[in-house]
Amino acid sequence: MTNNHEEIVTNQQIDLIQDASLLGSLKAVSSKHQSKSATGESVISVVNTPEHGRRVTISANLISALGSPTTVQIAVNDKGIAIGSQLPDNDSSFMLRKTGSKAVIYSKELVNELTSLFDLDFIGKTSISFYEVTYLTINDAEVAFVPLRK
Repeated sequence: MTNNHEEIVTNQQIDLIQDASLLGSLKAVSSKHQSKSATGESVISVVNTPEHGRRVTISANLISALGSPTTVQIAVNDKGIAIGSQLPDNDSSFMLRKTGSKAVIYSKELVNELTSLFDLDFIGKTSISFYEVTYLTINDAEVAFVPLRK
């Protein structure tokens, strides 16, 4: 029995020596972490990928400011989009799905329309994020306006 115990100790010692050798040969990467944006969390992102779908993600803060609806309506002008639960002269709604802390609208048609209207360029990227929002009250309902064009 002593021989088996000695073999186990010997194998464990060899493993420790190999691990120490492996760890001793590691070196830190030269890359440094860089935030994508110094402006903070985006309020919406338009995602446009043929492989992984087209969708609009909306921040939890924006949805909360609207009263946490389960559906939203969207309207556009030449500067950007309005998002609300009850927009005037608007009879179409988009269902919000939760992904993590964000709400998501899965709509190829909406992404294609926003891409076309605002000349969004997805060459070399899969998403475009927007960081500014203005809150308005229209007919006693909160509405978020997000500029997509300066």
